[in-house]
Amino acid sequence: MQSSNEHYSYQELERWVEAVFRANNVIGEQAEMAAKVLVRTNLRGIDTHGVSRVAGYVQKIKSGEVNAQAKPSFSVEDDVLRFDGDGGLGQFVATQAIRQTIELAQSRSVTLCMIRESGHLAAIGQFVLEAAEAGMVAILCQETPPLMALEGSRGPAIGNNPIAFAFPVAGKAPLVFDMATSVVARGNVLQAIADGREAIPEGWAIGPDGRPTTDPSEALKGAMAPIAGHKGVGLAMLVQVLAGSLTGSLTATSATKHGATSSAGNVSAFLLMLNPDRLVGRETFDGHVRGWLDTYLSATGEGSRYPGERAGACEVERRKGGIPLPASTIAELRKIGAAAGVPFDLVAAA
Repeated sequence: MQSSNEHYSYQELERWVEAVFRANNVIGEQAEMAAKVLVRTNLRGIDTHGVSRVAGYVQKIKSGEVNAQAKPSFSVEDDVLRFDGDGGLGQFVATQAIRQTIELAQSRSVTLCMIRESGHLAAIGQFVLEAAEAGMVAILCQETPPLMALEGSRGPAIGNNPIAFAFPVAGKAPLVFDMATSVVARGNVLQAIADGREAIPEGWAIGPDGRPTTDPSEALKGAMAPIAGHKGVGLAMLVQVLAGSLTGSLTATSATKHGATSSAGNVSAFLLMLNPDRLVGRETFDGHVRGWLDTYLSATGEGSRYPGERAGACEVERRKGGIPLPASTIAELRKIGAAAGVPFDLVAAA
């Protein structure tokens, strides 16, 4: 058994994840793109939403909840880009939607995209990051099935609907902010179970009896706790309207044509993209961002960073030194690889 935190080349991980998806009948370009997004998520230090999610996605592909042969389509109606993912892997669907929206945004001040029929998007900050790297300001929110509730609730009441935004910072890494409306993402509970931990921190979740719990298994049966109590629920409701009600989604009741029963299945999302060049001019935009960020950083003290800066530095470091994977994730990847006929025989970096 390998020790925890073995480091692996991101290129090798990309090739392996792509091969696993292909072995499970995911069309070539979709397998490649999904692999790149998941591995880049690890590169940026968001390990709960990277390659550790491959097992769940493979399971959903096999059950038919995620469409391995998806044929996404889009149209522009009333100046709104409407993107139908046909139930495909969310990493592919959202990347395609972001790129189509970036293309439209080159000639517009404001561009709106509604995404329907997509697989789970995982770390949605990855997609607004791509928009920021193209010079845009982007806001993305995604609904999930009910996963979150206030203390005392009899079960999950609403999705822990994530929100992310990003924008370019001239000469530096883009600012990227990505949060679930729960105290922590549900992936942290899943990771705790995978790691064999007996407890999670207080305040993360409630059990099926509606009372706070530190038992990760009970948390999985119960619901995630919202950030700041009712305020987190209010943010989740905003996302539910934007990404759910305005798209006509059925995710909240899990009554989709692909039979979604969890966050890995069918979801909808809301994307707003703004072009600084057309709204205010790039020079003015860059100068204003630099001004208020300088004020923020000087006030918060030496060594302070803005959201996305740490992840950008982590990506640089991991591209050189490899991506660390814990023993539990390595064991899971080996199991997946054996079942797919794609052995996880990557050589750990020195």
